[in-house]
Amino acid sequence: MPLPGGRMTSGIVRRGDQVLRPMGPWSPAVHEYLRHLQAARFEGAPRVMGIEDGREVLTFIDGDVAADPSWQPGHGHRLPPYARTGHALRGAAELIRQLHTAAAGFRPAITCYRFHPHPPQPGEIVCHGDLGPWNTVYQHGTPVAFIDWDAAQPAWPLADLAAAAWTFVPLAPPRQLAEAGFDPLPDLAARLRLFLDSYGLTDRTAILPALQRCKLNEPEPLR
Repeated sequence: MPLPGGRMTSGIVRRGDQVLRPMGPWSPAVHEYLRHLQAARFEGAPRVMGIEDGREVLTFIDGDVAADPSWQPGHGHRLPPYARTGHALRGAAELIRQLHTAAAGFRPAITCYRFHPHPPQPGEIVCHGDLGPWNTVYQHGTPVAFIDWDAAQPAWPLADLAAAAWTFVPLAPPRQLAEAGFDPLPDLAARLRLFLDSYGLTDRTAILPALQRCKLNEPEPLR
């Protein structure tokens, strides 16, 4: 059964409780990461089942994915009602915290990541790399897993959290928020506080530099 792919991956199919996806040179590093997450008892990611005819075989996670097939750059990503709730926002932040906790201490032997092929530097962890509602599986309105791990890469946890805040809150201008389905427009400050508090960030101001870099699309500075 063909499954809708994202803007960068096509040819994804479902076979029973398995998903078969095209592979890339980065796939061995992603598989090592996913196997670590499984060993760390993180439940919010597919399991690597193997490789078949040049495709990776992953477990299928049932649920709804808040993907907007008609999205275009510069416009709001249309979100279904279940993905716009405070409950969903809280759940996404909690799942990201679980992911970061599971990734802490991971020292990869394979570092051929797609966009930043290097081992984690001090303070970095391997992150998903493209967190957003479009890569999140929801069950009854609750985020339960992240999919499409091809962009996994080392990053500072706060940088990963900031990028996720832009997509889940979402931190967007009024026109894009309306296009995303928010009516009336949300209190972004309140939603950002909810997101950060649900993650467990004790000092909210610590994320401000990372949020600003995301806005300017600047890389994380070297430390």
